Amino acid sequence: MKIIIIASDIHIGGGKVMLNDLLSAALEMESINFYIFVDSRFDTSSYSSDNIIFTYITKYQRFFYVNRLLKSLSTENDIIINISDLPIFGRYESTTIQYVMNRYFIDNYPTVGLPLIVRLKLLVEKIAFSLYLKKADYIFVQNLVMKNLLLNRSLNVNKIRVIPFKNIDEVKSDEKVIENSFIYVASGEAHKNHINLIDAWEILATEGIYPTLFLTINDNTFLFNQINKKIKENNLKVYIKSNLPREELLTYYKKVSALIYPSFFECFGIPLIEASNYNLPVIAAELDYVRDLIDPIETFDPNSPKSISRSVKRFIGSKENRNNVITAEEFTKELALYAKK
Repeated sequence: MKIIIIASDIHIGGGKVMLNDLLSAALEMESINFYIFVDSRFDTSSYSSDNIIFTYITKYQRFFYVNRLLKSLSTENDIIINISDLPIFGRYESTTIQYVMNRYFIDNYPTVGLPLIVRLKLLVEKIAFSLYLKKADYIFVQNLVMKNLLLNRSLNVNKIRVIPFKNIDEVKSDEKVIENSFIYVASGEAHKNHINLIDAWEILATEGIYPTLFLTINDNTFLFNQINKKIKENNLKVYIKSNLPREELLTYYKKVSALIYPSFFECFGIPLIEASNYNLPVIAAELDYVRDLIDPIETFDPNSPKSISRSVKRFIGSKENRNNVITAEEFTKELALYAKK
């Protein structure tokens, strides 16, 4: 038996983390040969082994070249697992597993706010999945939300498996925890909900509360410029750490007070698992994808910056200013204050 992994467009984000974990496992399984169809931008230098064979795929080869390679390489004793953003197009003698890692492909979640080219790309990929998803022998997902979305598409429940995985990465850090500090590990897509998070930090600033927030979005983007403007206007203690090496990123789990996670949806949520592995408290949206994985210490309505700000205040022990409720008699007496004479 050999295991064939299709990762022909994986080179950043959660997909890269997932592929790194699979390759780390492959290094320990010397009796099994792994054939990896990998994005030409992915760095394979850490995974040199006699049992791991890489075939580099360009973006122009993903549609047809990969299909030809699978037909020539696979046998009925093999397993093909696809973690790329294109479905398995054909049927093969091997057992084929489609790992669905993007909710946009199987849900009707709106794409408003995304660049036009991204929306068109997602539309093509969604159509491809709707046409070819049933060709897989099994469909793996990482949480119950994704499973239910697949069931809504009338897919065979016996083909669907909820099998999340994440290695525990060792991290060494002797830095002191920064008081009242938070990190949001996420890319800059609209569903990651950065604007409501920054609006919550603005609300806190109006109350004289200035917690520290680290973000990992890319620089030189519209979102980057938008957030930077808000930082300067409100003197927010928000710091954007773009292109952090993974080893450095992991140290933040040791030096912040909590992970904050306002994303509207996730097919998994790797930072939630990583925070849990490092015993880092999590403040997160009160949504199913979060509860599928962890029990956060505080939750909030991700649509409400006020709700987000209040969850931060609860976590740091800041008292909430609440309206004083009086009796109807006291209210009636107070009406006299509003008389013209």
